[in-house]
Amino acid sequence: MNLFAPLTLAALQLVAVAAYAQGNNTVDPSQGKARATQETTSQERSAARADRKAEGAAAARGPQIAEGQSTPTARETPAQSDRKEASKKRRAANSELNKAGALPRGGNNQ
Repeated sequence: MNLFAPLTLAALQLVAVAAYAQGNNTVDPSQGKARATQETTSQERSAARADRKAEGAAAARGPQIAEGQSTPTARETPAQSDRKEASKKRRAANSELNKAGALPRGGNNQ
């Protein structure tokens, strides 16, 4: 019962604020309506539609966003014998460094 009265008053305040904010539903005559526009005939509308259609078709056939950007060419793959030779050199160099203790063990034991 102690909580019922404050909650009721709070709800009434919310309703009163919403009701007061509605106003008296009057509109300023100068702002109440959109400006009058000249009515167009069906021929004018179809001509405008044809113009927009032609512009859209030209835009669709024209250059697109990703056009003109050539894809990079792939580099030549070295011969297998060259790759094997380079691999042997790398392994030999890493083996020497590992034997000398110059390479860390990995993890947190560096």
